[in-house]
Amino acid sequence: MAEAGFSALIRLLTGRSYPNVTLGEVKYLAQKGGFEWFRGFAWSLFHLRSPRGLMLGSGIKFILADRLRLGRGVSLGRGCYLDCSAERGVTLGNRVTIREYGWLQCRSGLNDKAGEVRIGERVYIGPFAVIGAGGDVIIGPGCQIGARFTLSAESHQPGEDGSYVKGRVQRKGISIGRDCWIGNNVCILDGVRVGDRCTLGAGSVVTRNVPDGATAYGVPARSVIQGGTKDEIRSGVNDKDIDE
Repeated sequence: MAEAGFSALIRLLTGRSYPNVTLGEVKYLAQKGGFEWFRGFAWSLFHLRSPRGLMLGSGIKFILADRLRLGRGVSLGRGCYLDCSAERGVTLGNRVTIREYGWLQCRSGLNDKAGEVRIGERVYIGPFAVIGAGGDVIIGPGCQIGARFTLSAESHQPGEDGSYVKGRVQRKGISIGRDCWIGNNVCILDGVRVGDRCTLGAGSVVTRNVPDGATAYGVPARSVIQGGTKDEIRSGVNDKDIDE
């Protein structure tokens, strides 16, 4: 009975569900996120928002927070920087987690704003992520993204003199489907669409679309559709290369 009560209390305070929570786990969560919960509660009241389990680490900076739409149970780690100046704002769905020192930029100075940033529910983004939003950035629900993830939704084209410094900027945007697994240190470049249920290997640089259910890895990343037994998949046997 006590475990059910602890679970209900945590769900009420944070919007996150944990089954059969013990007293020891309550102490662990209090020490890990107690101050973050109080900080999020105070921030919500100060900005005239209903407290919905927001958890904020120390040293977070918001730009144009009035354009930020938050679901229930959002968690932002220490030192995050969120520029929310996109034309259609920034949306973080229910139970989105952005770990320590995540960086989101929707505008550089008075240059053109990004279109929209939308991160679906239950998305986890590891520490030191960098999201540069020029075009639209859409991340589907349920994605798990490792540390030092980089996403750049714009590209630079050379000018008449061949210089990228004086060239023009192109913005196509980036979309990532639902339930994708993205390893540490993955970089996704402008114009890429990653389908649903994809896996991107650690350290990959993704320059082309990845179809639904595919695995992509390498520099530049190449996509394969895996088939055969588990042992064959581990060894690469029966992988069908779909980049050619």
